Amino acid sequence: MPSITRLSPADHRRVPWKNGGGVTTELAVEPSGDGRPDGRPDGCFVWRVSIADVVEPGPFSAFPGYDRLIAVVEGEGMRLSVDGAPPVERRRLDPAFAFPGEAAVWCEPTAGPIRDVNLMLDRASAAGMLTLLAGSAAHRANVHRAAGDVLLVHALAGMLTVTPEDGEALTVPAGHSLLLHGAEALVEAPAGAEGVCAEILRR
Repeated sequence: MPSITRLSPADHRRVPWKNGGGVTTELAVEPSGDGRPDGRPDGCFVWRVSIADVVEPGPFSAFPGYDRLIAVVEGEGMRLSVDGAPPVERRRLDPAFAFPGEAAVWCEPTAGPIRDVNLMLDRASAAGMLTLLAGSAAHRANVHRAAGDVLLVHALAGMLTVTPEDGEALTVPAGHSLLLHGAEALVEAPAGAEGVCAEILRR
């Protein structure tokens, strides 16, 4: 049975980085439960969507066994070097960059602090995608049809519209999110609005 939950900034949780280099804002997470058979510690998750501020160059925390997707949502952009490979540059609202959580990653903002959004997925139990929407730029997507076992739609600016299949349109104001389980939806970013949509599929 499809379910829809509204999340406000009051539902967010501030979590220190594993490497101690900063703090991330957890928008939504699905814990994986206790007693994992693979030996990883309790407190792991099936998936997590978060936003973090990066103010200076530094390494990413290691998340063995996870797949990560990251995109810049504020600031000029960043360069990422994964396992010593040539740096990859991502600008604000560019398509998400995917990399394995166990990789050694060095991040360098290109021109001052940035804010990024992260989707992390337990590789053994989930896969997914991260889509950026912007209603003010013609060359970027402003409408996205999302499908998955779990959808997390977060408004970065303005007001997003989310229309579940066979349902009524719902609005999502800036800083708020909509969490949908077992539902497909049309996500729209009108002029002046920006947002991100995470789609999670269980393996």
